[in-house]
Amino acid sequence: MPDVFKVAEILIAHALEAHPGEIAIIAYYGSRAKGQASANSDLDLFYLPDEGKAQSLCSQFILDDLPYDFWPVSWHFAEEIAHAQSGRPWAVAASLIADARVLYHHSPADLDRFTALQVRIAELTRLEHRSEMIERALAEFKTTLFQLEQIRLAVAAEDKAGLHWVSWKFANSVSNCLALINQTYFSKGWGANLAQVLQLPQRPVNLASFFKHLTTPHTSDQLLMAADRLAQNVRQLLLDAHAALAQPTTVQAEFKDFYFFIHEYTHKVLAACARHDVPAADYAALQLQDEICQMFYKTERGIPVTEVQLFGEYTAPYLNAGFPDLVEPASRGNLEELARRVQQLQAIASTWFQQHAIARGILDNEQELRQFLAEKDPVG
Repeated sequence: MPDVFKVAEILIAHALEAHPGEIAIIAYYGSRAKGQASANSDLDLFYLPDEGKAQSLCSQFILDDLPYDFWPVSWHFAEEIAHAQSGRPWAVAASLIADARVLYHHSPADLDRFTALQVRIAELTRLEHRSEMIERALAEFKTTLFQLEQIRLAVAAEDKAGLHWVSWKFANSVSNCLALINQTYFSKGWGANLAQVLQLPQRPVNLASFFKHLTTPHTSDQLLMAADRLAQNVRQLLLDAHAALAQPTTVQAEFKDFYFFIHEYTHKVLAACARHDVPAADYAALQLQDEICQMFYKTERGIPVTEVQLFGEYTAPYLNAGFPDLVEPASRGNLEELARRVQQLQAIASTWFQQHAIARGILDNEQELRQFLAEKDPVG
């Protein structure tokens, strides 16, 4: 059996001869980089070329029954991984950069740049970056919901093979959400990572049972039920983590310069009602109420609404403040009642802003405009 690092030397020598000055970094990752290799472990190599260079170096081959993969990673892609923003799941992609061992670097600057990416990944595992990682987890949950819907489609189509495969993809997305919220990443394949997933501090209760039902179900309905419940549990875990990031705020800070939006959208709704345009009135009314609801929710809870939340989960502060519900008449197409409530909303908002000493930005003449501009952005 050949020495895998001797093979790496041959690859590096060829790369530097064929593309002199075009390759910034050559590194390896995987079990050998982490000191976990067995005698039968392969060697996973990648290189960072200059922009648009050395693409032809990409090679996959088998030598003495061991697979070798020598592939390009752009600086842009490496930076996306380091910032947990790439299309690849952070749970597994982070290890590619974080655990890599550099075999060649073109210059000290290139090595420093690559090392900075490894430092960035380490930073994202620390408490001071918790808010950032929770936001990443909430974004990943959209993929989880997409895979959940794929499970529904596979069940409806009685596609057993497709159902089995999408169940694994759903489980992977769930694991990525959990890795992000726990600010960690995995260093092995699914089988080896499962134990790490099941030991994460923040995870749904009975996670092992959920995964078992997903990968070895008795019936399709049982699988779908497990996926539904797991998605709900992960969603609640994410929302609880997000809520824990709350910071005190004030209505003055949150509603500053917001009256303009209320004024603009009340007029949009009223104009749509006047021309009997039900879809336009419905949409504008929902957007108007949604935006105000979000502002009240953030003021009361100290945390913004996330895309994972349903409308009904953040409307209470708005209604408790005495603002009218626009959804009910809008959903029925009752434009007369909708117009009445929108006018009521504008009157309540105007009084509310004055009571809380929040400027509405209503100007009467050009002199007031000049004064308004001077106060916002003094000359000199």
